[in-house]
Amino acid sequence: MTLPVVAIFVAKPGLEEKLETLLRSVVEPTLREEGCISYQVNRDIANPRRFVFTEEWQSKADLDRHLATPHLRMLSEQIPALIESSDVILLAKVAGGPA
Repeated sequence: MTLPVVAIFVAKPGLEEKLETLLRSVVEPTLREEGCISYQVNRDIANPRRFVFTEEWQSKADLDRHLATPHLRMLSEQIPALIESSDVILLAKVAGGPA
């Protein structure tokens, strides 16, 4: 069974564009990673300070490798200065296509 993940980040006021640029920077390298089925960053229409990653991995091991990559380590170092809150949710797929 694959592993869907949702990660939610809320930008500090006035830092939305900087956060978007940072989040966009990890998309392309992540899509090339082994085990990545889908990886997308989205911006909430009703609350443009909120960004939501929807992703899906072949396994927890693939996700763990992703979290150890240089681009994710860079993200984890830079993101705290730009966000008010974050939440990462690992899901169990019940039905449907890629996350």
